[in-house]
Amino acid sequence: MNQPKRAVVDPPDVRGLREVRVDGVTVGRAWSMRELRRILVRAGFPPKTDPALSPAVAWYGAGPAAWPDRPLRRRATMGLLVAGLLGSALMLVDIGLPDVLGALTFAGRVTGCMFIAGGFLQVVAAAAVPDHWGKRGWKYSGAVALVGVVIALVVCSLLLALWLQEKELFPYFFAYLALWFWSLWAAWRVCRERPWRGLPHPRRFAVGVTASGLLALVNLAYSGVYQPAAAQVRVNYQVAFGTPYADSSRDPVTMHVPVTVTLENTGTVPFWLLGSVVTVHGKRSQARPDDEVIRDWREGHGESELYEGPPEYNPVHWGPLDEPGSWIDPGARLVRQTLVRLPRNAPFDALEGRSRLILMRKDRGSVDSTFSTSHWSWEPDRETGRVDCTGCGDIGINLGRLRYNSNLLNVTRKPRHVLSIRYVNSDVDEDMNVIVSPMDAAGRIAWDPEPEDRLDLVEMGSGITTVSFAQLLKQLR
Repeated sequence: MNQPKRAVVDPPDVRGLREVRVDGVTVGRAWSMRELRRILVRAGFPPKTDPALSPAVAWYGAGPAAWPDRPLRRRATMGLLVAGLLGSALMLVDIGLPDVLGALTFAGRVTGCMFIAGGFLQVVAAAAVPDHWGKRGWKYSGAVALVGVVIALVVCSLLLALWLQEKELFPYFFAYLALWFWSLWAAWRVCRERPWRGLPHPRRFAVGVTASGLLALVNLAYSGVYQPAAAQVRVNYQVAFGTPYADSSRDPVTMHVPVTVTLENTGTVPFWLLGSVVTVHGKRSQARPDDEVIRDWREGHGESELYEGPPEYNPVHWGPLDEPGSWIDPGARLVRQTLVRLPRNAPFDALEGRSRLILMRKDRGSVDSTFSTSHWSWEPDRETGRVDCTGCGDIGINLGRLRYNSNLLNVTRKPRHVLSIRYVNSDVDEDMNVIVSPMDAAGRIAWDPEPEDRLDLVEMGSGITTVSFAQLLKQLR
């Protein structure tokens, strides 16, 4: 004859779970009377057994009415934790993926991989949350959930710290602001559970998680904000006049003067050419052979001559070294050759050639392909309408979206655009300008330039090359 089964229901633990033993063997844990009935049926009790009335069920520490679990609150907490972890994982992958696929430096790609790895850990943490807020079949589920929450808190704190540099409101900001508040609540809620209990070395685990979070925060902030550059931009940049020539049979009064501009990247850093201009001016001045003392040194701004008055300059050539948007790799050389046509009796004493350009290190950021298309103010289109340059006269512009090499900067400020302006008319003092600025609410350049040290914008000139007009006529062949 079979002995009747006897069940014992232990008192609720701190989470409201009551352990169930049948004939001394633990067969499960129950949150409620309904779940207790299911456990007893699986253990071999008749389906119609009423645990509250059955003499085969003994209640220790608390009676059949003691079920302190709050299922709605517990499931709501679990749902919020899972949703926040998955949302944070999606954000980390969205931040890291562009760097993994398109960062121009090894450090940028490593940073992107770190973000994607953090997103993967958060997905694992989201899968561990139901177990930790459930029956806890895996003793490490709480620790894994804590790691995921700490990752979210560290990353969102870093994003907010970077955002405080500019304090610009845009949609992405509200996403990580909400996740930051969620991560504060989630860290408090998970730590209340003390998930490190039951681990072999709980204190080491807690210290390790904290130290790893701080180390990751410092590393990401250092790479995202400072991006130290040990290698400097180095170039060989010069303008030279060649030997003039003429075709007496076709045009006996005109000579052609070759002008060669050379730009060579002699360093180890590739760079973008954001803007350039090559100019040749004719220089002339009035002779004054009877003077005995220099009397116009102020007008000459530090350079005056005894027998020659202040010089006048007339532009005879203007043009770019190359179209904006090109880049020059280390060791590459860019050469531009042009001809300046001048009459042999031109009223000049000398010709002066010079070139100026503005560069951006390629390891700091990149411009999109639209930047290489030039637009002109006398042919207005959508792009020229974004540039309100009153008083600039005739200008040519190149406008394109800037992407920082670290996507951390791209998601903590409004989109930046690179604007390169070439002033075509000769009555404007400037010949070229480049700014990096966001758009305003009307969709125009805000004229709020980005600090040059953030992008390492480098402005340089070739120096001035001067050749005597008399010498050119003497060399004419």
